[in-house]
Amino acid sequence: IDFQRDIQKNTKFSISYEVLFNDERKNIDYGDIKYINLTFQNNTLEYFQFKTDDGFFDYFNQQGKNVKKSILKTPIDGARLSSNFGMRKHPILGYSKMHKGVDFAAPKGTPVYAGGNGIIEYASHNGGYGKYIRIRHNNAYKTVYAHLLGFQKGVSKGKRVNQGDIIGYVGSTGSSTGPHLHYEILFQNKQINPMKMKLPSGKILSGSELERFKDEAKAIYAKYLFTLYE
Repeated sequence: IDFQRDIQKNTKFSISYEVLFNDERKNIDYGDIKYINLTFQNNTLEYFQFKTDDGFFDYFNQQGKNVKKSILKTPIDGARLSSNFGMRKHPILGYSKMHKGVDFAAPKGTPVYAGGNGIIEYASHNGGYGKYIRIRHNNAYKTVYAHLLGFQKGVSKGKRVNQGDIIGYVGSTGSSTGPHLHYEILFQNKQINPMKMKLPSGKILSGSELERFKDEAKAIYAKYLFTLYE
């Protein structure tokens, strides 16, 4: 499922989520979504939150397959693709130069999301890129986010992030003519076209990790039924 495109009007859903209380048993906040039931296009899908052995929280179906693609093509909501991947006339330098990413025009301060689960390798100013973040997702893929206005609180080198976490905000730092996000996907340390790449599938659980997931999923579903019918 592509959560950026498949969720449309008349999609039906129910969720089970955590409610956090203080010592006086007063509701003080809401926690994570633990269970999702989606009905769209005549299909019913169920997903369970699970912490994998490598320490990331994600959502899996009953068979233990991750419901998301491992990397997002567009790590920003409501933005316009303003410059594609490939040769172009550089807007500042004035001559043709390879553009090794894609640009999304968006209002200053628009949230930018982590394209996938991973560990931040770099979060600082980086020359013409301005304020810049690079995330390592696995041994093959990395993503880059540039010209940011600033970083989300807590974002720093070595921090683990989950796909969809806010990591920064659209800006125009570095060599830039206006607010936009410059986004790169690297495969084996070489930039590739995010718009044309075949998205890698999410994780599929197996072995003892799958067995642990099944046990936790049963417990989550039992709590969901209890709250549904109490």
